This record gives sequence, structure tokens and C-alpha cells, in this order.
Amino acid sequence: MNDGTEEETVPVMMETSSYSQVVFNDVPPSYPPNTAVTCRYTLTGALEPSTRDWIGIYKVGWISTQKYYTYVWVTPSLDHVGPEPLVLQVVFSESYLPKDDGEFYQFCYVDSFGHVKGASTPFCFQNPAEASLGCSLEKDLLVITTQEQTEKMEKEKEDFMKEIVSLKETNVILKKELDERLHEICRLRSSIEDLKSKDKPESPLPDVPSFTSTEEQNYAQSLTSLQEKYDRAVQKIHLLKRDRTELQEQLELKNGEVLRLNTLLKETEQNYNKGLDQVKLLQVDVQSSRKDYEKLQTEIQELRMKKTLEDRRAENKALQTSFSEHEAQLKEENCKVQIQALLSQLTEARGLLRSEVQSCKEACKRAETAERELKEVTRKLEEITLKQTEDEKNNQIQAQLQQAQDKIYEMAETSRLDREKLVERNEELQAEVNKLKRALFDYQVASVAAMSDQISNPQSPSASLEQTYSPDSHLYDNIDDLTANPSDPEKQIRVCQHCHEVFPGINEVELEEHEQSHKVCPLCTLICDDMEQQEFEDHVYSHED
Repeated sequence: MNDGTEEETVPVMMETSSYSQVVFNDVPPSYPPNTAVTCRYTLTGALEPSTRDWIGIYKVGWISTQKYYTYVWVTPSLDHVGPEPLVLQVVFSESYLPKDDGEFYQFCYVDSFGHVKGASTPFCFQNPAEASLGCSLEKDLLVITTQEQTEKMEKEKEDFMKEIVSLKETNVILKKELDERLHEICRLRSSIEDLKSKDKPESPLPDVPSFTSTEEQNYAQSLTSLQEKYDRAVQKIHLLKRDRTELQEQLELKNGEVLRLNTLLKETEQNYNKGLDQVKLLQVDVQSSRKDYEKLQTEIQELRMKKTLEDRRAENKALQTSFSEHEAQLKEENCKVQIQALLSQLTEARGLLRSEVQSCKEACKRAETAERELKEVTRKLEEITLKQTEDEKNNQIQAQLQQAQDKIYEMAETSRLDREKLVERNEELQAEVNKLKRALFDYQVASVAAMSDQISNPQSPSASLEQTYSPDSHLYDNIDDLTANPSDPEKQIRVCQHCHEVFPGINEVELEEHEQSHKVCPLCTLICDDMEQQEFEDHVYSHED
């Protein structure tokens, strides 16, 4: 059991066809922290479990199989046989599980090769009291919102909370004012009752005869004023009660709106996390498609190389046959005049061959440049794919990728056609050079045969051999020497056309047996007597590269 703190990044190897080979059962939206977690899963018949397989807990948005939080090894069932689905379970110890951090996690089944065979729906770790509000929501509800909408809802929620606080403060102030009004009404009522309960005086004083009538008028005015104040206070009380009722109704509406916004916020968070899971699955599908494309490219290149090798072998056999036929024809022609023409043609062919080889190298460089551009485009595609989170951007990226691939395919096809043309031209020039070499060699053999005829005829010693033939001399430097008459006309000299060794006094049959005993390369006329058969064949095929 290890915590996922490793820095090494291992690419996710996961195919779409194998992603559903493991299905996780009964995964709740949340687990209580500090409690062991039991993970139940079903293995399909297409997957054979191993003791090196493991199930890990990953934070949603993981990019590598090594970025696990914790994991446990899988214990395969030894009694299970056949393609029937198998239900198993593993237990995660509470000491290795995440705390109540508000993050979302998921189970992932990883086999011994690092391939992800299945993943669960997201879940989190939180206390039951905190999860009571979320339990009332539908578990599989998906509502996709943008960051701008979420911020707008948060702002509206804050405005509602401020308005609720303001209404509460207003309600407190109105309650205080209502209490003051009620206190004032009570005081006025007590004053009125006091005034009513007072008895009238028995007789006015003799020195103030008009004081009683004035006092009664004042009492009447005071009573009228108090009655008016009482009526106004009652009306104010009714008005305040009505305002309080309206404020209570508005407060209840605001509380309901806040509850609805909290519920919508929870739904939005869950839907956002599920959207991240879907984006991750799409990224995995893109990686799998890219790997399949690379495999197909490798197989196509191998098939092309095999086909080219078979074509080259068939061409070599045809060239050997044509060389044999051409040898018989060249022996009957005038060799000396043709040798000069062939030498000039050989020089020209060598110059053309050098230019064609240079062109072939340039074409190879262009092909390598195209391959590097393809790798650069692929790398940029990977960087862009990781940053995309919406389907519209993914469609744009796929369109750009398709255009780049089409352009690269066109460049690669153009380079391939140029290279094939250069290879064909190179092969034609090589064949022409080999024909010229063969013709030159036939001319040398014919010259040696003519010299042997002159030696065998002692009556025509018209010229003497001024320079002895050396086997180590160059092929083109000994043409004049081989055409000269030998110094000893009594002996017939025969020369091997391959090793140029002089054999005086042997017949044609012995010379032919000696020549057939050599291993001679049909392309470069190199004597390979000291090579094994496999080395000799490798040498012959090396001229095709």
C-alpha cells in the first residue's frame, strides 16, 4: 500500500475496447471518512485476472496510472473457469484513504502491463451531515454549466443573502418601533382612564369662578387629542403588522430561493466533475487511436520493404539471365571499337550515377524532414488535446489534425515517388554500368584468346611480347598488353577471366572447370572464393541498397 506521490509519469495505455472489461458495482456518491471502503467489481469473460493486477483510487482528472492516491492488489479467484462474469471485491483500509477534502475520486482497475481496464463513477469523502442535502438530489442527474453561469449564480446568491440580512435588520427596526408605539398607546390609555376617573369639584372657588370651565375645556381638548393619537397609533400598528407579514413572506421566498440555488450549485459541481470524466475518456480514446495509427504505419512500412526486397531479387535474377545472353552476343562483335565507346559511356554513366545518388540523398533528407514535421505536428496535437475541455474545440482540433495529416501524407507521398524514381534510375544506371563492365571484360577475354591463337601459330610471329601481363594490374590498363603476341610461340597460354591467372599448356575444358570453381559477384565481378554461401548472398544483395 503506497501513497501516490511518485513524480514519474507513465503514459496511460488504454483502449476503448478494453475499457469496459471491469465494471464497478454499487458505487455511492460519497463515503464517510475514517471508515474502511469495500469496492465491488465484475470481471467480464474477456479479461484474465493476475496477481499483479491492482485497483487504485485516483483523483478525478488524473493523467497517469502512477498518480494514484492509494491502491490494493487484486486476488484472482482460482475456482473460476470459463467466460462467465465474476464478481469480486477488495477492501481499502481507513488509514490510507483521503480525508474530507471536498475532492472527487474514482476507482480504476489496472492490469500488470499498466493498461486501465475499467473505471468507476466519481465519489467523494464527506460526513453524513454534510451529505444530507446532496442525498435528496438524483444521483444520475447531469446538468452541464459554464464557469460564467456558476459565477453568476454565486453572485446572485450573495445578493440574495445581503438582501435577506437587510430585511432582517429592517424587521428588527420595525419591531422596535412597534413596541414603542404600543408602549405609547398603553401610556395614553392609562392617562385617559386617569382623567375619566377623576371626580368633578363640588363647588368652584369664589375668587376663580371661571377656572372650572377652562379646565373642562382643556380636559376635553386633551381627550380629543389623545383619542386622535390613539387612532393614528392603531392605524400605524395595523400598517406595521401588514408590513411585517409581507416581510416574512419575502423572507420565506428568499430562503426557498437560497435553498434552490444551493441545490443547483451542488448539481452543477457534480455535473462539472462528470464532464471532466467524459473529457478524460475522450482523451484516452484519442491516445488509443493515435497508437493504432502508429502501429498501422509501421506495418505498412514493413510490407513495403518486403515487397521491394522481393522485387529487387526478381530483378537481379532477370539481370543475370540478360547478362548471360548478352555475353554470347558481344563475343561475336568487334571488341576494340566498342570498348572505346563503352569506356566513354561508362564514364558518362558514372557521372549520372553520382548525380542520381546525390538526388536520392536529397530526397531522403526531404523524407526525413517530412517525418520530423509529422512528429512535430503530432506533439502539438497532444498538447492541444490536453487543453481542450469542450466538444466544439475537440472538433476544431480534429479538423486541424486531419488537414495537417493530409498535408503530411501528400509530402510523404511526393517524397516516396521521387525516391522510387531515383531508385529506378539508379538501378538502370547500375545495370548499364554492369553491362559495360561485362562487355569490357569480354573484350579482354577475346583479346587473350586472340593472343593465344597467335602463340599457337608459329608461322606468324609478327610481334613480340614487350610487357608481361601482371594479375594484379587494373582491368583497363592491360587491354593492349593482352592483345600482344606472347614471347614463347611454342606454348599455348590460357588466362582465367575471373582471377586473371595464366595457365600455359592447359586445354579449354580445364580452363572452364577452373573458371566455374570461382564465386564471382554478378554485379561487381568481385571474386568471393573465401566467403561462405550466406556471406556471398549478403554481398550480392548489398548492391541493391
